[in-house]
Amino acid sequence: MARIRILGSGREVGRAAILVESDGRGLLLDYGVNFDEMDNPVFPGHVRPRDLEAVVLTHSHLDHIGAAPGLYVSIAPPLYGTPLTLDVSRLLLYDMIKLNGPMLPYDEYSVDEMLGGATSLGYGEEVEAGPFRFKLLDSGHIPGSASVLVEARDSRILYTSDLNNIHTKLVGPAKLEGVKADVVIIESTYGDSNHPPREETEDRFYGSIREVVEAGGTVLVPSFSVSRGQELMALLAERGFEYPVWIDGMIRQVTELYLAHSGYLARPSLLEEAAMEFRMVRGWQDRRRAYKKPGVIIASSGMVKGGPSLYYLKKMATNERNGVFLVSYQAPGTNGRMIIEKGVYGEEEIPVKARVEWFDFSSHIDQRGVLEVLRGIIGVSKVVLVHGDPEAQEALRARIEEELGLPVETPGPGDTVEVE
Repeated sequence: MARIRILGSGREVGRAAILVESDGRGLLLDYGVNFDEMDNPVFPGHVRPRDLEAVVLTHSHLDHIGAAPGLYVSIAPPLYGTPLTLDVSRLLLYDMIKLNGPMLPYDEYSVDEMLGGATSLGYGEEVEAGPFRFKLLDSGHIPGSASVLVEARDSRILYTSDLNNIHTKLVGPAKLEGVKADVVIIESTYGDSNHPPREETEDRFYGSIREVVEAGGTVLVPSFSVSRGQELMALLAERGFEYPVWIDGMIRQVTELYLAHSGYLARPSLLEEAAMEFRMVRGWQDRRRAYKKPGVIIASSGMVKGGPSLYYLKKMATNERNGVFLVSYQAPGTNGRMIIEKGVYGEEEIPVKARVEWFDFSSHIDQRGVLEVLRGIIGVSKVVLVHGDPEAQEALRARIEEELGLPVETPGPGDTVEVE
């Protein structure tokens, strides 16, 4: 009998770490971190590297990869992921070491050891690892992201990881229709809500940008470096935005990697056009110019915790002509959350006089989407909800049980789910 151990992401968002066990061996799906209120990394439950047949990284966000190099300090279990995930992971892990090095149980050498021996997989390629057979499927979350279908003994387990079922400017929806699985481990980040139609969000975002810029202001768009920044670049390129657009922070490097692996993009020509036409901030001289004339600045970091976006906020917040447009989830205690809730930022609670708006560009599936995806999977006998807070999971559990008639489990950290 196979079983599933939840080492992380049980009744919480992030810190993904799912261990599938069979015949005394393990297959680890993701090994990520969360961050506490002091920005210290919080790690998942322990697993011995020597007990692992393989590790699979589903995509490059730190809440799915941030703890993985710690498994490669001595013994090195085989590592798998799409080539784009592996390349972007190196960039993000190096940056994490730069910011959090003393609090991490690994260094750049460990990252190099981990990724140097990794095997790149395309979607649909099957791998045998001890008592397991697995393959990656397109999860529709970000470019190169994957769900994992695992066969262990006579059971088929589908770990969706983060997924989405809509078209964006970068990727298409998850390709899970018709997959056969006995157990589905699925995210529940937005299990108690539904996103507005993407087209409406895009139209409102673009219209608001034009209003600010045509009135003589500059719009700061704090953005995640991985996927979100590139999606907004593609959106503005598609609309033929004629004012200056500046790109600052790690968004630049990730864009280069996306273009190097353009097969994972739904419409690579849009991002190629944006990369050629928009202005890349190369140093402080560019940074000082960017906010002084009407236009748009897309800058890391997405929650305005630091980096270029905080620099621009300090320069732009007091001008009522400007805009600060937030395009992602804002964690409690971050500057982004303070701006939305109280119109201030920083410990001194400095007022933001610029126009503030928030836009739902989430790359996570919503409640309606989860139900749709589950309807398309064949033979499901049990659903396991992860990567969601308890309130969202309970709302989603009720809908799944009522509409699909499937039993649902919501395990916590360290809990085990038996696979019949």
